[in-house]
Amino acid sequence: MPVAPNHVQLPDERRICARCHQTAVYDPAHAQKLCDYAARIAADQLGLGLNVGVDFTLVDNMHLQRLVTEMALDPDDDRGQGKVVGLYLHKGRKRVMYVLLGLPQILLVQTVAHEWAHAWQGENCPLLQDPLVREGFAEWAAYKTLQTMGAVDKMALMEQQNGLYGKGLQQMLELERRGGVSGVLTFCRRAE
Repeated sequence: MPVAPNHVQLPDERRICARCHQTAVYDPAHAQKLCDYAARIAADQLGLGLNVGVDFTLVDNMHLQRLVTEMALDPDDDRGQGKVVGLYLHKGRKRVMYVLLGLPQILLVQTVAHEWAHAWQGENCPLLQDPLVREGFAEWAAYKTLQTMGAVDKMALMEQQNGLYGKGLQQMLELERRGGVSGVLTFCRRAE
């Protein structure tokens, strides 16, 4: 939403609208509960259980942007500086999901599900390089998590996305229509 005069200024200099602020998550313990909830949906409903697991960290925008810079993300993959709300990093034994502080609850759950899917990919199809499949699958996992929650308005917004994420999501939804959830998982494993 456009930021109105009654916006909230966050310590990391982001401004969010008053409506988003009402459900924004600032408390790490609350964020962890939402993370656990999203992870349960991904594991139980979609079969995206992890063998190793992943740590969860709530971070401010400056920290997240520093991680984006360190990863040297391609600005053409829809995750340009300032747009990133979550990241999954796997370096050696360290596996961490970073999510932006101050996201509305529903967006935090959506982001966790997306990053959880990347962690699943890391364990189950580590050689997967196709960005359309990688990001499409992660968007699909987020979409299916929202579906389980009954968040139809948020799902509709995801369906309207353009670019890598939108095209990837549409590809995964078509695979699901043809082969179900197991068809999507099989495709992702074989797409290496």
